Amino acid sequence: MSRSLHKVAIRSLLICAATSWHAVSAEPAFPASSTRKSEAEYLVPPQGGAFEVALHVGEVCILSFPDKLNSKALASSPDFEIKSWGDDGVAVRPIGTAAKTTTLALATSTGLKVNITLVVVSPNKAAFTLIRFKAVSAQEAFEAQLKAAVDQRLAPLQAELTRLQQNLDALSRAQADGLVAERLLKRNETFVLSAHERNDDHVIAHVTRGGLLGDEGYLVFEIENRSKAAYRLTNVVVKAGEREVSGPTRLVLPTADGDPSALGAVPAGATGRGIVVVRAVDKLLGQNLSLVIAGPAGSQPIRLERGITFR
Repeated sequence: MSRSLHKVAIRSLLICAATSWHAVSAEPAFPASSTRKSEAEYLVPPQGGAFEVALHVGEVCILSFPDKLNSKALASSPDFEIKSWGDDGVAVRPIGTAAKTTTLALATSTGLKVNITLVVVSPNKAAFTLIRFKAVSAQEAFEAQLKAAVDQRLAPLQAELTRLQQNLDALSRAQADGLVAERLLKRNETFVLSAHERNDDHVIAHVTRGGLLGDEGYLVFEIENRSKAAYRLTNVVVKAGEREVSGPTRLVLPTADGDPSALGAVPAGATGRGIVVVRAVDKLLGQNLSLVIAGPAGSQPIRLERGITFR
């Protein structure tokens, strides 16, 4: 895309977002759990702004400004009580159920100007009791408008994405549960193993048990850390000869590790336990397997090369 076309595309997006913001600011959205009364803050650029405020009959709404108002409020109809609230605010209240939509023009001593449309809504709809007007630069106002417009456009998409994610999570859980059930029906055996090895850092690995579940095998191992420092576990590999046959590893260790490259950490003097999956175990029955437990780069791995056989 050429630079000129790129600029046109960006300008079109911004104009669309600003137009959407006009609709957003004209009728503020309330959460589903919102009460009947609420408050909000409106950003007013240097050139002033127009806003809509929803009110309930007989209830007061305070319009609060950042500095002193320099003139009396001008209303287009007598259906609202309009009174000063200190020197930097105005209190408005619809007089009766017949109150019609009206406008209110206000300005502050520093030049902030707003034109407010007062709209009476039914009791079952959300309405305001406090509105704060804040003077901002044109850039700040535009950025806020753009963000509000984008958020409004994205809200239904985000809700749909959340719904789809929940459905996907439920489907994934159901499939996983079904797979486990099928494997249990096909084969579910455990057996004792006794393989041990250590490195020069006084860390000892024990393979204590094996299991057969469906087409997969499992090796349960322990890491006994007799050193004076935490042992960070980074990788666990099962091999049949030179071929790697291991799947995922899951650990039950005393502490987690902040390093994303590590699977976990075993504190000094503690023992951690884990399990590693062995893929397509039927092809490995009777073969001697090896297990390699690796720590951080530069440390000595622990290799268990005897006593690990699925039968």
